[in-house]
Amino acid sequence: MVKDKLNLLHHIKSKRAKQCLKKPIKRDVFKQISGLVRWYGLKENFLDVLDKVEDYLSKEDLQYIRVRLKTPMEKSLFSLVTESEYSLTLSIISKVDNSYLQFAESPEEIILCRPLYRLNPSLPTEKLMRYHFETLFLHERAKVENNESNEHSTGKNR
Repeated sequence: MVKDKLNLLHHIKSKRAKQCLKKPIKRDVFKQISGLVRWYGLKENFLDVLDKVEDYLSKEDLQYIRVRLKTPMEKSLFSLVTESEYSLTLSIISKVDNSYLQFAESPEEIILCRPLYRLNPSLPTEKLMRYHFETLFLHERAKVENNESNEHSTGKNR
């Protein structure tokens, strides 16, 4: 009986200790994008840039694969935005609308969210957190181009 009480006491203590563990505050998409809008001073014309992603992707400097790591911005715990920043944030979220957006650390990465997601919608979280979206996009595009050239050279596409 004493042993049962000790086991029960140990069980209660361990359960309470687990409940008291600190849980990190997760940043949701709104906080992430509103922080970028504020940090970079984005305006409504940024939405026009999102519509012209193909122009951005055809730039000459995207021809060479290079490895770029993320440069994290300073993040606040809470999102305090003006009415126009709030509106722009919601517009960006609705326009891009994919799971990669929460990992964007710059306006350039916001722009690359949709094309990257189209190329590979199942990139692991670790890659999205570590590598710049340009690096991931170029890598995924190279894989697609390699597969297409292999299909043409082997005659599978006939």
